[in-house]
Amino acid sequence: MNPAGPDTQVVTRVVTDFRLAQARESRLAWYFAGAYLLVIVYASLSPFTGWSSPGAPALAFLDEPWPRRLPRFDLIVNVIAYVPLGLLLTLAAMRWMRPILAVALALVIGTSMSFGLETAQMYLPVRVASSIDLMLNSAGTALGALLAARTGRMPLWGHFRDLRVHCCLPASIADPGLALIAIWFLTQVDPSLPLLSALSLPDALPIPGTDFTPPRAFSVPSAIAVAINTLAISLFVMALMRKRWHALIAMCTLVATAALIKLAAGVVMLKAQSVFIWLSMEVVLGIAAGTAVSALMLALPRTMMIRIGIAALVCSFLSIHLFQDATQPVLALAPFRWTYGQLLNYTGLARTVADLWPIVGAWYLVVLRRKLRASARAEEGTLARQDEVG
Repeated sequence: MNPAGPDTQVVTRVVTDFRLAQARESRLAWYFAGAYLLVIVYASLSPFTGWSSPGAPALAFLDEPWPRRLPRFDLIVNVIAYVPLGLLLTLAAMRWMRPILAVALALVIGTSMSFGLETAQMYLPVRVASSIDLMLNSAGTALGALLAARTGRMPLWGHFRDLRVHCCLPASIADPGLALIAIWFLTQVDPSLPLLSALSLPDALPIPGTDFTPPRAFSVPSAIAVAINTLAISLFVMALMRKRWHALIAMCTLVATAALIKLAAGVVMLKAQSVFIWLSMEVVLGIAAGTAVSALMLALPRTMMIRIGIAALVCSFLSIHLFQDATQPVLALAPFRWTYGQLLNYTGLARTVADLWPIVGAWYLVVLRRKLRASARAEEGTLARQDEVG
């Protein structure tokens, strides 16, 4: 005997149908795939200067013989870099087509993307177009696509979708913001920069005539920059959550995830004595202050929280351009133990995203605020009409 009455069954069916509709409406995987495509374009074509005629056919790289020795690092990177692309494209396409067709579509897009970028590299003297890279990129796309097809129907992905529907605002509003948060994590993949900041810490200078370098003085601008960035990204995340306690959990999860990314990047990329250069007293105090202020903001209405978030993002953008020394991005390469040519492009990507993200994030919050106000007015109009009918 089913203890649930007819009313309970109806409510359960309505909630289930709502969540399924939200899942179908969600374009989050497409947003993630599009964002990752932009990352690949930047990493493949930066620094976007020095374009010139190659003096050979644009597709000449397809006929060039393979080198006798292939760096293992380059081989691994060229495969791994395209695995997320194949994964995201397949997960997105599987909502609308059979898995085998989704895999084929992802492979076509990934291979075409790699082919176009390799062709464009023929016009960049600082880049080397290679048919090997094209083959490895295609292999990475295929691996990601097959992984998505294999795991795409697993309950785990459904649990993630249910969590997003339960905790976040409707998909049409929240999904672009969630994609921006994923892009924001790219600002944390450079372990030479402080946690939750794009402002390098100043180095202490040795005393003239001696080999002694005094302890570095506490940097107030760096601590303020960390606090502002913590407040800005926390309010950004909190604005996307349905409930206040969801916002508090999301804020703490964000900071913890960023710290784990820094730690992992530091272990892999930095010299042993520099693994924790991203963690300092300025970072600790800045994160503590920014988190405390963000928690207090939970008592404010969502629209007011969004306004303060916009102001914090603008201040974050200004702090980068007012206090950052132009030579620091070059000096910051010293702690790395990597000697590969991709390192400069890697750190350049993180810093470029850090420069642009505050403005893009502020623009999104402006749009979000307008949509929420329009939705509130529409709901008030609906209630008023219902009262008139009643």
